[in-house]
Amino acid sequence: MVRPALALLFLLAACSTSPLTGRSQYLIVSDNMAVTQSAAAYSQMMGEFGKKKQIETGTPRAEKVREITDRLIAQAVRFRPDSANWAWEVQVINDPKTVNAFCMAGGKMAIYTGMWERLKATDDEIAQVMGHEIAHALADHTRERMSIAMTSAVATTTAAIALGSRDSGPGTGLALTGMQLASVLAIQLPNSREGESEADQIGIELAARAGYDPKAAVTLWEKMAKESGGKQPAEFFSTHPSPQNRAARLAELGTKVQPYYLAAKQNPVEAPRFLGAKADQKERSEYAAKLANEPDTLTFLAEPFERFKSGKAVFQCRTECALRYGTRKTDWKRLHENKQWRELAVSVMQTEYLSDLSYFMLAEAARGMGLKDAAATYYKRAVEAGARYGCGADAGFDCEGFEVQKRAQAALKGQS
Repeated sequence: MVRPALALLFLLAACSTSPLTGRSQYLIVSDNMAVTQSAAAYSQMMGEFGKKKQIETGTPRAEKVREITDRLIAQAVRFRPDSANWAWEVQVINDPKTVNAFCMAGGKMAIYTGMWERLKATDDEIAQVMGHEIAHALADHTRERMSIAMTSAVATTTAAIALGSRDSGPGTGLALTGMQLASVLAIQLPNSREGESEADQIGIELAARAGYDPKAAVTLWEKMAKESGGKQPAEFFSTHPSPQNRAARLAELGTKVQPYYLAAKQNPVEAPRFLGAKADQKERSEYAAKLANEPDTLTFLAEPFERFKSGKAVFQCRTECALRYGTRKTDWKRLHENKQWRELAVSVMQTEYLSDLSYFMLAEAARGMGLKDAAATYYKRAVEAGARYGCGADAGFDCEGFEVQKRAQAALKGQS
């Protein structure tokens, strides 16, 4: 029998804050495990589709999907640089009756021909579909649902029965391990309302930055809603619940990302290939690293990170946040040395600890990302916090070798 205290500690350990959205997530499956097991399950799935001659290759439609997806991936790595190392793959499944698409952990994707046969989807609308699916993987939604599946014996058993009895779709006839089954279940479980909202926001921006019209997100969902009212509802709706205000929300997001779309149309981004044999790993990694520290790479992040960019982040937490501070501030030094400004800003904002070191690190991250006004604000707050909350004065805490007050004052003097 598991004691309540131990169960609570397990749950706390499993909860982490997404660096992409700021939302707390239940993640007991490691990122590496999610990626490797998803790849294994995907390989089996595509093998079964291949035996049935349902994988469409060499057609103009298949090539167009690869082109669209490659452009989306080039924007995805802007916000999650480690995804540049994913073995991205996309396949078109010849199933005219199925309106669906998915992206597993690690970038393994598929889209069904029902998107064209039943919805008559345009290129811009296909970009919205694939952007939305990629967003689920970027924000660890598939990994999150894998974790839920792996901790629910009922859910896993039910999924095994369901997967074994379905006439079509991923998982049919597959002999999967528990973790591989969880990876398939992760793309078949209904998404949470929070997850759908996050994927909408991320996906529509990915598409806009890749040069695809954000208005297509609204027309796509209108087509989906109309199709779902027929005798055979779109399968996409079973895993992507659609609140009544979704079209309005997408229209609002579309207005927000319209400038990115216009900029992409005027000056298309030159990016390396991420799909196929021509994808060069070094070139992809260098491209991702170059984009990672641009100021607008925090666009997807939740309200706390918007406050960081505008210079409005104020910390008040001490005792409750001391443990997080003690375990993370060593990482801050490493991120600072490597000039990983985006990751540094995210970590400090998630820690929320009131100290001059926290504000100093925010200032350094802001300066590194070109946010001069925000940097000046945080240097000033670092100096002010030093009078009472200097890192060297904290019991058991040092300043990780940084002369915080001296450097903060010098930075302010240099900006004056």
